[in-house]
Amino acid sequence: MKKKIIFFSVLLALGLKANAQINQGGLPLSMKQEIALTNVPLSDYQNPDWESYLNEEKERLHKPQVTGPVKIGLHAPTDFGFPQSGQMITLDNGQRVWRGIMSIPGAPAIGLLFDQFNLPKGVKLYLTNENKRQVVGAFDNSNNDASGQFAIDAIQGPKVYIELNIAPEVNLSDIKMHIDKALVFHRAIEHLQTYLIAGATPLDQVDAQLNGRSSVCTINAICPQGANYPNPRKATIQTIDMVGGGACSGTLVTHTGNTAASCKPYIYTASHCEPTGQTNSSTPVFNQYLVRFNFERPTCDNSGATNGQSITGVNLVSRSAFQSQWLNDLNSIKGDFMLLELRQAIPASYGAVFSGWDRSNSFPTNVSLPKKFIGFHHPAGDNKKLSTSQSIASTEWPSQQPSPSGSRWTTELEVGYVEGGSSGSGLFNGDGYVIGDASVAGVSATIPANCNTKANGEPNADPLNSVTYQKLSHVWEYNENGIAGANSLKPFLDPANTGVLKTNSVTQTCAPLTSGGGTETGLSLSGFNEGLDGDIVVYPNPSSGNNVQLQYNLKNSTDLSVTIVDITGKVVFEAKIKGAKTGTKQLNLQQVSSGMYVIKISSPNGYTCKKLVLNK
Repeated sequence: MKKKIIFFSVLLALGLKANAQINQGGLPLSMKQEIALTNVPLSDYQNPDWESYLNEEKERLHKPQVTGPVKIGLHAPTDFGFPQSGQMITLDNGQRVWRGIMSIPGAPAIGLLFDQFNLPKGVKLYLTNENKRQVVGAFDNSNNDASGQFAIDAIQGPKVYIELNIAPEVNLSDIKMHIDKALVFHRAIEHLQTYLIAGATPLDQVDAQLNGRSSVCTINAICPQGANYPNPRKATIQTIDMVGGGACSGTLVTHTGNTAASCKPYIYTASHCEPTGQTNSSTPVFNQYLVRFNFERPTCDNSGATNGQSITGVNLVSRSAFQSQWLNDLNSIKGDFMLLELRQAIPASYGAVFSGWDRSNSFPTNVSLPKKFIGFHHPAGDNKKLSTSQSIASTEWPSQQPSPSGSRWTTELEVGYVEGGSSGSGLFNGDGYVIGDASVAGVSATIPANCNTKANGEPNADPLNSVTYQKLSHVWEYNENGIAGANSLKPFLDPANTGVLKTNSVTQTCAPLTSGGGTETGLSLSGFNEGLDGDIVVYPNPSSGNNVQLQYNLKNSTDLSVTIVDITGKVVFEAKIKGAKTGTKQLNLQQVSSGMYVIKISSPNGYTCKKLVLNK
C-alpha cells in the first residue's frame, strides 16, 4: 500500500497540577487572612471565536497534508497590569496585598503571557481560579528572566484571580507586571478537571474519560510494554509553544562534557516544532516556551490524575532550517532537528533523566523481545504514550527508498500509534539509546476501525502507524542549512571533540545510571508477557452492545484470569478460562455501564492489558 504521508501536526496539552511550574509554593495572604478586598477590579476581554476556527480546521484536515500546527486554543489580546488593573490595601504590619481579576467569559481555561515581568525581592505572585481549588505560585524574583517576559500554564475557568503580596520595603515602581495576551484553551486540559466549579460542563469533549484526544488504541507510557525502558520514558518531555499555541515532544539528552558541576539541560526535538523558523533565542517564542516533565498517567489503566511539572524559557542552541511553507511541501525538508537548552536547572523532584545517544549506526536494526525499538511521545498533545516495533530501516528522504547511508530511520509500528503532537519525540534502539527524532508519519497498513475512535468514543481520531525519524547520525555534522555555526549536533553533544559514538544516560545531576536503558549494563526486565499480549485480541472495541469477545491463540494450554477495571481502579468484571489454548470467550458486560476500561488477562507466566471502550 502506498503510504499516506502527512506532517506531524502539533497540539498543545496542559497537564499540570497546582504549583507545578517552578515556584515557591504557599498560599496568598488573601486566603490565609481575613482581608477586606471588596470591589476588586474585573478586566473583561473578548473570547476568540473558537467555533469559526473549528470550521476552518475541519476544511484543512480534509487536505492530504496538514498545513500547520493544530491549535488547542486562541489568543485574546489583553491589557492587564500592575498597578492599574487591581486594588491594593496595606495591612497593619506594612505588607501590601494587590488583587485584580482577568475575565474571559466562556473560556474553559486561561494561560497568561507576560510581555513585562520583573518581580523585586519581597514580592510574590499567586494565581487562583474562581473557586480557589487551583492555586498556582508563588512566583518571585527567582522566576525573573533577562528577557523581561514570562508565561504561566492554564488556569481553570473563565476568571483568573491575580494577587501580589508585597513586603513593606519594596518600592512599588520596581514592580513590572503586564499581560498582553491570554491563551484561551479549549483542548488538552484534562488535568484541570479536578478544579471544576460545581455544575460546570467538562473542560473538553473527552475529559469525562480522564484521557485526552488521541486514539483509544494509544498506550499509556507507564504500561508494561515500556517497563524495560524507564530512562527513555523519564527523558521524554513535552514542548509547548505558548506564542504559537502548539506542542511537540522531545528528549532530554546528555553530552560528553557533562559533569556534576556542569550539567547542561539539553532538549533534542524537531525543527518543525517551531514552524516560524526563529533563529534568535531572545524572541518571545523561546522566552515564553514551556517544557513539561512527567506529563503522564501514574497507572496503565488511567486511574489517578495526570502528573506533570514545567519550566518556562529555553535558549535555542542549534537547528536545521525550517520555513512555514514547507508544511505544504515536505520534499523541501532536508534536516529536521532542533537543540534547546533550559534556562533553569531541573528541580530534583522532577526525577528527570538525560538520555544517552548512539550515532554509530552499527547497532542491530532487527531485535527480538524483550528488546524493541521504542518511542515515548504525546500524541494529540495527550499525556505520555508509547509505541514499539521490532525493526527499523535506513531510508533516503524524500524518496523513502532503503539505503544504508540514508538520512532517516523508518519503522512500521507494531504496538501503539503516533499522532500530531508526537513530533520531535525520540526513537530509542533496543538498548535504550536515542538514535533519532520523529519527523513525519503516515499510514502504511490498514488501521483497525476501532482505533479511529477517540478516548471518549467519538470518531475521527488520526492514529498513524508508519513513522520516519531524522537520524541523529545524519545531523551530527549536518551543516547543510540552518544557523551558521549552529546547524549540527556535534559541537554541542561532543564539546570536547572526543569522537565517541555513544554516551550513557545520566540523572538530571549528571550522575551515572547503571540500568533502565541507554546504559552499558542493559535494561530493567519486567514480568510483562509480550507473547500473551500478541496472542489475545478483544473485539468489538469500542462496543455498543452488552457482549465482547476475547479471542486467543496460545502456544501452550494455560489457565487465564480476566479482570476488568474502570478508570478508578474498581473491579467491574471477573472471569476464568480453564485450559485456554485456541478459542473465543464471550464476556457478558450487561451490568457494566458505558465508559473506558482496562482488561487484564493473567496467566501463570505473566499478564497483558487491553483497553476497552463501551458506548452503549
